[in-house]
Amino acid sequence: MHRFLALACVVSAITFRCETVSADETLMPDRVAKRLGLVEAWQRGISAPNGAVSIADQQIFVHRNNPQVYVEIVTAGKAPADTKKPADAEAATSADAGDTATAAAAAAQDDVLMRITVNTADAAGNSIDLKEAERLASNEIRRLKRRGVTATMRTTEVPRVVIYSIADDGGLEARDAETGRAIWNTHVGQRGLHFGQLGVSEEFVTVMNGANLIQVNAANGDTTTEMRTLNAPQFGAINSGDFAMVVTIGGGLECYPLTDPSLDPFREIVDGRALASPTKSPSSSRTAWATDRSLVYVMELLGKPSTLFRLDTDGMITGRIAAASNDRFFFGSDAGQVYAIRATRSGIVSWVTPFGEPFYAEPLVVEDQVMLVSTYGRVFSMNVETGDLSWDAPATNIARLIGGFGDHVYAVTMGGSLTVLDRKTGNTVSTFTEVRPARELTNRETNRLYLVSDSGAVQCLRPLNSKLPKFNTTPDPKPIVEAEEEKVEEKESSSPFDAGGMNPFGAGGDPFGAGGASGDPFGGGGDAMADPFGADPFGN
Repeated sequence: MHRFLALACVVSAITFRCETVSADETLMPDRVAKRLGLVEAWQRGISAPNGAVSIADQQIFVHRNNPQVYVEIVTAGKAPADTKKPADAEAATSADAGDTATAAAAAAQDDVLMRITVNTADAAGNSIDLKEAERLASNEIRRLKRRGVTATMRTTEVPRVVIYSIADDGGLEARDAETGRAIWNTHVGQRGLHFGQLGVSEEFVTVMNGANLIQVNAANGDTTTEMRTLNAPQFGAINSGDFAMVVTIGGGLECYPLTDPSLDPFREIVDGRALASPTKSPSSSRTAWATDRSLVYVMELLGKPSTLFRLDTDGMITGRIAAASNDRFFFGSDAGQVYAIRATRSGIVSWVTPFGEPFYAEPLVVEDQVMLVSTYGRVFSMNVETGDLSWDAPATNIARLIGGFGDHVYAVTMGGSLTVLDRKTGNTVSTFTEVRPARELTNRETNRLYLVSDSGAVQCLRPLNSKLPKFNTTPDPKPIVEAEEEKVEEKESSSPFDAGGMNPFGAGGDPFGAGGASGDPFGGGGDAMADPFGADPFGN
């Protein structure tokens, strides 16, 4: 068993290599993490010359097409040998509770004895491929058997989660969000020009440096394309479908091909200036953004870009739009309305919930809840399907939301301290004045909490018994069948008014209150050519 423990330590060292960070860089102390049922997974310094203030953008991206592979040794009877268990199987057992004892008890039932990460380097710098990982696991299973422990092997694939960061000196890096290990780092662009929001997709990272669009290979950091945009970008870029989409100053839209050079760049003028960067649906290439004309646009960026629809909203949408699976988008307006829409061909408003407070922030969607901070620092929680309020009263004194999983929502107070809310009730669990994140790195993807210090160090915390990430999923909405969508399109195109409630002239659509069936505005009978006066006006 000593040899088993020694090998486990070696494998752990291979998988989670350390980069030292000074003690004063600790954002959340161990004692605070334990109270919340969390443990520090890693803490690393980001390549930023002046700390957090010089980080131009950071994004968490889930690469589902290039998953991380693990070879696991598990106790016998848990899973057949050489089978793949679902990515969330281990994480789904997580209690994610504030009760440390409960979380520790759940962790003790974990069936994984050892986990070997494929395609990482061992202590000698040699790569551990799948064959080598299986050989190491087979050897350890034989050793365990001699000691009376029956175990088997299985292969687990988990979507790869990466943190991409760009600094104001052009330093661009990709870092494994689960281990903190640097995957690659490079320098792009010119330091004196502004760096905007990163566009990230499975294959590419798009950097906007002034009016220069730079495409980088997401796997190795090599620059693949450099070009200039026709007009000045307003925010940065977003990779969606076949294009890198750039919103330009003055209401312009420019899309540049990511992979197919035969595609021509696409340019269009929309009604109004964009107020926040566009948002891509996690399940398609449909992308949404809002303008200062109180309009929300949804565009399809697969193949030839095309505008699907635009929605006239009550008030302006100044914050970024949030997205969920099945082409759902959520946003709040400065008039106090919160919207949920479905990005079908014609667009469907799922629900609208009114409030008396303006909203300027991007919503946070966690499982079946949509949470949004008002300008007064109050957090409202709504059901993703109905828009009904989830909490009896809103949480207060909140500046921004930075993540949510399990029983907790993590936020920053108006004073800059970390506070923890009960996700089911909105009540404050605790506020930690000593934990003060320097910048926002909101995680909407997994059950991990990321905090950034003033010096640019990133701390990753996970639930005690969730060694593999659990991915945030929202309940599937009722499917829209083709026939239903066509009815919606026909209804919208036939009349600007719905029958009944939305008809300003009342039911039936007759502005004169009679003759609606025949179309006679003067109340005549069935003959459309009947005398509108019904008799000789001169009495003859």
